[in-house]
Amino acid sequence: MKNLILIMSLVFTLGSCSQSEENNEIENSIYGTWQLIERKAGNVDGTPNDWESISNGYKITFNENSSYESEIEPSNCNEVSSSVYNLRNESEINILEITILCVDPNTTFESKDSYIIEDATFLILTPIEPECFEGCAFKYKKIK
Repeated sequence: MKNLILIMSLVFTLGSCSQSEENNEIENSIYGTWQLIERKAGNVDGTPNDWESISNGYKITFNENSSYESEIEPSNCNEVSSSVYNLRNESEINILEITILCVDPNTTFESKDSYIIEDATFLILTPIEPECFEGCAFKYKKIK
């Protein structure tokens, strides 16, 4: 009987660890809708500025099927045909690549950002390509 109780408690313990790790991974994922709440732009001389609050910032959504949605479109894109994102790790830096295809087949917008997810609540994007020479970054809050 002791062995049965020991085995059952071990099964429950292992099962709860697995679920906990899985839930933590989902909570810390990029999936969902994020709203811009702050931005940072450095000075021309390269010195950093503090975060600047943004009221009613635009929203972006990362879907689990790798599609991407944004409330704003690239300036040279009259209408978005499709947009996708790709996540990867490059030299211990998390990389987010976004490709937006416009209805006009000759127009494509591509961006590459480093990203950090803080406390499963905040997403910080720092542009790599196109580069932001003055050292900018964008902070989003997860809203769903």
